[in-house]
Amino acid sequence: MWQFVADQIDQLDLALDQLAMRERNFDRFAMMLIDNVVELTLHQQARECSYENKSWGHDDDPKYDPNAVAQALGQAFDGKVRLARISAMLSDAVADSLLYLHGYRNAVYHQGVRHEGILHELAIFYFEIACGVLKAFNPMWWTSGNENLSHRAVKYLGNPGLADDRNAFPAACDRLLLVGRSLGDKLIADLDADMGKTIERVDEQIKYLCEGSPDQPTRQEAILSAQAWPLAFTEKGKKWTRENGNKETTVGGYVDWLSKNYPWPVKTDPIAGWRKRQESLRAEKDKHIGLKKYADFMLQTEQFRSDMDEAEASLSRHIDQQVDEARERRAMGEE
Repeated sequence: MWQFVADQIDQLDLALDQLAMRERNFDRFAMMLIDNVVELTLHQQARECSYENKSWGHDDDPKYDPNAVAQALGQAFDGKVRLARISAMLSDAVADSLLYLHGYRNAVYHQGVRHEGILHELAIFYFEIACGVLKAFNPMWWTSGNENLSHRAVKYLGNPGLADDRNAFPAACDRLLLVGRSLGDKLIADLDADMGKTIERVDEQIKYLCEGSPDQPTRQEAILSAQAWPLAFTEKGKKWTRENGNKETTVGGYVDWLSKNYPWPVKTDPIAGWRKRQESLRAEKDKHIGLKKYADFMLQTEQFRSDMDEAEASLSRHIDQQVDEARERRAMGEE
């Protein structure tokens, strides 16, 4: 078991080196190392829960829910977090933050999402939580053999010959946490700045749609139209219009009818409400709550922001086409 915890300490120390570089690619690598430590520790905790169930001596009343243990021993990260929450290894706030942070790690690693403005502070916060997760790991038995501890682990655990001192492990976690916190604490500020940029971008998109569209719509009309066009020609949109009395026969009339009658998630100009949410985030002192406010905002506005991106791109294509056609007419006139 000492080899296991030493390996995790080794990875966390390596992650510190990457975070100290303060560069996006090193932050990405640190995020993956930290996430791996958390996942391995939670998986080992699930194995410990399984061992306890088997040694509990009450087949009809195991200490931990067997279904939860089975899920935690699988590949799904959320199953591991759920069992750690049930077993009181994690608080609700930490468990929620782990799910958010693991999601960001996946977006960075699997989808190539940059998260450039927030990645460094996210990784530092994930590091802090990982230190707490590792410290909370408490196996039934601490075994010590001829472990080959790395120099990184020895820095925190001490001489390998003294590695059976169980006090060395929590002290090592505390030392890692102390070093991690020395790298900075700007999570709320960075999340606030990124949310602000997101809000300003959508505000500018709405202005662009109002000023650049041929029919010069109001902000509310532009907002509803931006949501209507992507839905209008999907099976979901067609089914809803059939069931709710659409009589329009032209494309423009159909989309206009849909924009006015569909129960849109964003019915009015959202910018003022979004800025209030940003103010709430900016005033937050608890990093777990701050991360939740930011992540919930980004998730809840994701579809609308995607619709706005599509509407902006569509209008830009229309304007470019009009410019090209005007140039062609001018060129033909000169001939």
